[in-house]
Amino acid sequence: MSKSSLMKSKIQRNVYLVGNPNCGKTSLFNAITGERRRVGNWPGVTVQKLEGIANSETANLTICDLPGTYSLTPATPEEEVVLKTIDAAADGCIVNVVDIANFERNLFLTTQLIELGIKPVVSLNCFDSFTKAGGTIDLQKFSTFTGTTPFPTVARTGEGTHNLVEFIGRPDIISVEDCENWLSLPQVWLDAAEEALRLKDLHWHSARPTQRYSALTDLIRLQPDPIVPELIEIRQNLAKKLSEGREIPVKTTNLACELASDRYRRIEKLIAGCAIVPGKNIPAWQEKLDRMLTHRFLGLPIFALMMAWVFWTTFSIGEIPMGWMESLVDWLSGFVQANMQEGLIRELLVGGVISGVGGIIVFIPNILILFFWIALLEDSGYMSRAAFIMDRMMNSIGLHGRAFIPMIMGLGCNVPAVLATRIIDNRFQRLLTMLLIPLVTCAARLPVLVLLCGTFFPENPSIWMFTLFFVNLLVLIFLGQTTSMLFKTSENSPFLLEMPPYRLPTPSSVFHMLYEKAAHFIEKAGTVILAGAVIIWVLSVFPREVPLSFDYESELTRLRSSEITVESTERIAELSRKREIELMEGRYMARLGKFIHPVMEPLGFSWRETVSLIPGFLAKESVVSTLSVLYLPYSDNLGDAMRKTGMTPLTAFVFMMFTLLYIPCIATLGVIWRESGSTRFTALALVVYFAIAYVVSYITLKIGAVLQTSTSIDWFEGLVIITVAIAAGWYLIRTFIVTIRGSRCNSCASCSSCPSRGKSDCSGGQP
Repeated sequence: MSKSSLMKSKIQRNVYLVGNPNCGKTSLFNAITGERRRVGNWPGVTVQKLEGIANSETANLTICDLPGTYSLTPATPEEEVVLKTIDAAADGCIVNVVDIANFERNLFLTTQLIELGIKPVVSLNCFDSFTKAGGTIDLQKFSTFTGTTPFPTVARTGEGTHNLVEFIGRPDIISVEDCENWLSLPQVWLDAAEEALRLKDLHWHSARPTQRYSALTDLIRLQPDPIVPELIEIRQNLAKKLSEGREIPVKTTNLACELASDRYRRIEKLIAGCAIVPGKNIPAWQEKLDRMLTHRFLGLPIFALMMAWVFWTTFSIGEIPMGWMESLVDWLSGFVQANMQEGLIRELLVGGVISGVGGIIVFIPNILILFFWIALLEDSGYMSRAAFIMDRMMNSIGLHGRAFIPMIMGLGCNVPAVLATRIIDNRFQRLLTMLLIPLVTCAARLPVLVLLCGTFFPENPSIWMFTLFFVNLLVLIFLGQTTSMLFKTSENSPFLLEMPPYRLPTPSSVFHMLYEKAAHFIEKAGTVILAGAVIIWVLSVFPREVPLSFDYESELTRLRSSEITVESTERIAELSRKREIELMEGRYMARLGKFIHPVMEPLGFSWRETVSLIPGFLAKESVVSTLSVLYLPYSDNLGDAMRKTGMTPLTAFVFMMFTLLYIPCIATLGVIWRESGSTRFTALALVVYFAIAYVVSYITLKIGAVLQTSTSIDWFEGLVIITVAIAAGWYLIRTFIVTIRGSRCNSCASCSSCPSRGKSDCSGGQP
């Protein structure tokens, strides 16, 4: 049989990975498919379905990694994905990933799946840690008592995954015939659920998993809606049967707690019958380290010192390879100029492609150093501790501690950070977190900071970068606190975050993260940034004919034909530079910049800085590539050119501040629009970002002017602008409150005063 016919004869099967957050699902997904999806130590790393391909000898498998969930109860939008997919997953193959090191808690989800008639393939993950701690399990008994097929796995190393793939790739996955499934739904609950389904003309044996789930929800809901007399009677009969032989009768309002307690009783019986689970023996050194890193007073300063160290190394270590990259770009530019005839093509390559894209590529070393430290902090388990210590600050601005998780992800990119807000169950807080995330400095803004801090603050660039981040953090806190004060938020759900054990980051994990970030950066440089640089170049070289104030060509021809001296060489260079500058001043780009310049002139920006902010809307890295094209006539070195044209350290600091705070890239805005489901919210966010950036930058400029010189400034002008800005900001915030308030009760589990609390969308009535 040929290879092609063999491929066609293979079965096609969809496999769904289901499990708790931080149980190793994504690691197992990577081990099976060979993908390199990001693995983290907190909930929310997988906020949507991820798909990959795996092949066994008999099947082509489509592996779907579903978001982590502690139960089938959709408390957050990411957990809703699991419930909505459960019917399709039941038609394929479900692999329930169980962290055996946290056996009892992870089996709660397994129990729910079995109750709905699903017999998943169970991956007993982290099996090495379990056995190393002294744990044992009889796999045969576990299989018999649950009706499932268990596979010990270590997803981090790939151990056991081959056997798992071969089993789920069989043409017929044979279920285990169990005599007594210890995790199945008790008969009294099964009878009541059958009666509830009959009210909808359904039967338990033929119903879909979601229909069975709905029947259980109807039984334990605090207050049935709509009120159905027959269902009330079923609930009362169920409570009566459960009360038999008990001193304290079971009330219908306690059915949810009764079902949860029964599940844990079944889980305890199962574990006692087939396994020996070791106690949680946390090493003494880890307890001491945790006490220090999560200390009430020391935790935050330690986190700040770590961030300061990251910024310092980004400059100090990155300066050497950055110099190599700059030399490579300069050599490439000189090579093209020396080996190509003068014309538009050469100008495009030198002034557009090499100058624009090359001005961004040189910052790759700095970005890789930043992500190297972030990878170490994440993989070691420290970031979960950082989320814990930041919970108090999050609460101070009216946010749940979980909001820190998407915000810290925003250091890499704001797009996945906005997606990660799905782990927040309260809609008001989810929208507020979406609003604040673009104020977190993403890696795309790093080239601007590295360029200007290194140019205008060469003695201590890391301190000035840390200062920028600190001011940025103050603005974020101020906006959050203002919104929180104007609209009182209440958050009743506790902040539950599993603290993973400290681990040494694996070289492969760090390498793959750095490779992924570098590849993404280069891909963007070769697409969006390249396109932007070419467009900027076109606007910078047309129209070709520009009226000049002096006959430069005649003078240059005379000087070149005369005797070559040091003075004539310098004169030729000076005239050539003046001619290029005057030509630039007459081109379309200068006209556009001068047209919109009056808006940004109060901030001290020239028309070049003003224009560079426009392509920054497509990609923040484009700010530097645009500046590289616009300042090319002044000097081959961008920093020198900016100093020669009058940019001061104060103006550079204000420009960096504005770049950090003004409108995010179009990709981030698109995700905000999709995740919020509100065009009005997105449009208002766009205005708010610009207003905040403008006001903070203007105030920074005026304060800097006072500190820098004793000369008077136009206080009346400043007072008018600040007053108008405050009034506009107040109006925008009030408008935001009205917008968010309209959707707040969509998550009434966190709203104690909501009149619909206890209905179907409240956590109090879910199974």
